[in-house]
Amino acid sequence: MSHPAGAHLLVVDDEAQILELLDLTLSMQGFTVTCAASGPEALERCRAQRFDVIVMDVLMSPWDGFESVRALHRELGAATPPVVFLSGLSRREPLPELGEHVRAEYLVKPFRPSQLVERIVSVLGTS
Repeated sequence: MSHPAGAHLLVVDDEAQILELLDLTLSMQGFTVTCAASGPEALERCRAQRFDVIVMDVLMSPWDGFESVRALHRELGAATPPVVFLSGLSRREPLPELGEHVRAEYLVKPFRPSQLVERIVSVLGTS
């Protein structure tokens, strides 16, 4: 699968084992990966550097994935990276309002690594 070599991803999940698995999987696919264990930590990481895509778990605390992206959008505006949301909950309704400039995809767990890479490539293509 072709994708922009070395695209820098911010991966956000409050479960350490999932975060480690995503880091390993995406690094093996040629992405540069930075991890965060919460929405507030993701915001701090985004203040410090720029990311091409954010891979964000939905069910987290203290902020869920949607709240986290809205907080990022309030701070970054149009510079908010596109997001791939990951969730164990199936999603039939549209994504909630995240901010005027936020591009997002949704992937239901469990998924194959190739499906995640496809979603990342998809949101990169819409940047």
